[in-house]
Formats: sequence, C-alpha cells, structure tokens
Amino acid sequence: MTCIHVNSRDRIYALLSFEEADRVGYVDFFWPETVDRWRTEGLPRTASLQKYFGMDIYVMGVDVSPKFDTVVLREDVEWVEMRDSFGVRVRSWRGRSGTPLPVAPAVESLEDFIEFYEPLLDPELPFRISSSRYPYRRDLEEAVARLQEDFFVVAGVLGPFEYVRHIVGEGVDRILRLFYREPRMLRYIFDKVGRLLAEVARAMLDAGVDGVWVWDDLAYKNGPFISPRLYREFVMPQHSRIVSPFRRRGLPAVLHTDGNVKPLIPHFLEAGFTALHPLEAKAGMDVRELKELYGDRLAFIGNMDVRALSSGPSAIRREVLSKLPTAARGGGYVAASDHSVPPTVPLRDYLEFVRLIRRHGRYQ
Repeated sequence: MTCIHVNSRDRIYALLSFEEADRVGYVDFFWPETVDRWRTEGLPRTASLQKYFGMDIYVMGVDVSPKFDTVVLREDVEWVEMRDSFGVRVRSWRGRSGTPLPVAPAVESLEDFIEFYEPLLDPELPFRISSSRYPYRRDLEEAVARLQEDFFVVAGVLGPFEYVRHIVGEGVDRILRLFYREPRMLRYIFDKVGRLLAEVARAMLDAGVDGVWVWDDLAYKNGPFISPRLYREFVMPQHSRIVSPFRRRGLPAVLHTDGNVKPLIPHFLEAGFTALHPLEAKAGMDVRELKELYGDRLAFIGNMDVRALSSGPSAIRREVLSKLPTAARGGGYVAASDHSVPPTVPLRDYLEFVRLIRRHGRYQ
C-alpha cells in the first residue's frame, strides 16, 4: 500500500520502516574539494548543502573524542604531523582531504589506557552531552527541533571499531594483531569506549532525534577486516548498546561501513541495525542483490556508483535506472552515492543525478 508523505521526517520514517512513501529519500556526502570545485561552477558560497540539493536526512554529529589539545609536531610544504584530539600521532596532507596516516598510537598498553585515557571517557564529565551536569541541554533540544522542520534528524556517532582502531594506532594492522595477542586489552577498551558512545547516543535520543547513524568502517574492497566471530565477540555488544534504546522506541538505526561487508550483514541485523550505508559498488555491493536477500529486514542507503557519476549524463542515467526500480520497491531505500562524491563529478552532472532520483523515484 502506498502512503503519501509530504515532509522529510514522515518520508524517511516510512521508508526506513519498509513502507512506500511519495518518493524515495535522498541524502549524500561530498569531499571538501568537490564543494570547492562546485563553488566555481555556480554553487552559492553560503549555501547549506542539505537544503540546496534538497536532502531528506541531516546527520547531527557529536565530538566523542577525549578532547586532547592538538599539537603540531612537524610540518612540511605537503603535510602536517600532529597529535590529534584522540591523542593519536597522525600525518595529514596540507590543503587537501584524505585519511590521516597514523604514525604512533595514543595508547601502547592497557596500563596506558587505564591511567590517562579512560578518565577522559567518563560520560559524566560536564562537557559531554551525556552528563547530567551538561549546561546547554536546552540549546541541543532546540537545535534538533529546528532541524526537524526540514529534515529527518539522526544522531551521528563514531563507531566502536573505528574508535578503538584509531587510538591503538598504525592503521588497521595493529588492532588485527591485538585481537589475537592482547584480547583482554581490547575487550576492556571496547567496553569503556562503547559505554561512552552509548551514553552520548542516548543523550541525543533524549534530545529528540529521529534515529541513530553509526560510522564504523569494518571492511575493505575484498571483505571484512575481521571474522564474524571477532565481530560478535568484540564489536557487536557495543553496537547493540548504542542502538538498543532507539530500537525500543521504534526508531531506525543506520550503520555506515565502507567495503564489502556481506558476511557480516546477518550479524548487523542481530545487533539491531535497520539500515546499511553506503554499499560501495566498487567493493561488490549491489543493492539489487541485497534487496532480494534482506529487503524485508534491512533498508539500504546509497550504492549509486561514483564512477558512473563521474562519467557523464548517459552513465548517470544508466546507473540510476538500472538500480532505482528494484531498490525502491516496497520502501526501504534512500538514494545516495556509494561513497562521498569526489571532485571528478561536475556540479551540472550531480544536479542531473538528483533530478533523475526525483523523477524516477516517485511511487505514484
């Protein structure tokens, strides 16, 4: 049965509840260099990207770092090396985006973590929105309510795997070794990090958000970084902690994870997630296949291949028309790129992509 919804909140709630609305939803994310390019092509400099493109979802992020002062340690004409707000020593490109290269971890041992890191993860520290002493709760509630006039507002929360992977440092390699060499250390750290993330998410829920969006990259092109067993033992309990309060209120829980996560999808469902983003096409994720397997239990956001978006109007049209009819059927789909949009996409072509989604994503 088709229901007509006239605003973004109703539309997205219906779609993520596996109902058809007036049309599919739409949200997306962009590289900073993409926005810089588009400003030379007519994008107003002061435009809200969400409003300019007519997005339906607003991800309201919160700083969950331990809030270390950032200190620049070394710099060159091309890069800057610093200790970031998580305490990790990282090297970043100067003047262009990209994932910072971890140079040294924030914590070397469990003793390090307990001594100087764990106290900064206390949800009751008064600068945390999770604290009963947080002095600006009314401002937070008013901000959520104001955004809900235009958007379905979700709490954006860094995921436990991303958090722990970052603070133990040196990319993915070190945490993979620690799963086998120091499982006690990782269990302890995951528990303390998960407690903070869950309490911050709960505070956002109490402030009135419409759902939760967990950012937690768990895979690369060829498959997950960890096995289903390790996911269930270390990560899934913390995912469940974060999303359970939302699910008890009947609100959706979105998991963002890059890469090919097909072996983990049944476990994501068990953890309580109701939607998956961004479904990287170049990693073998295909919304048509996933819809057939999980479409009655899991909603999907994304999968529009950015390589097609970079290849001109004909390629964009083929991509949209080849996926949208199947993805949209019965609800459960929000259109988006399969990753953040790169600067190889001209503004006029991206606007055509949005027009195609609007035109061909209608249910009536």
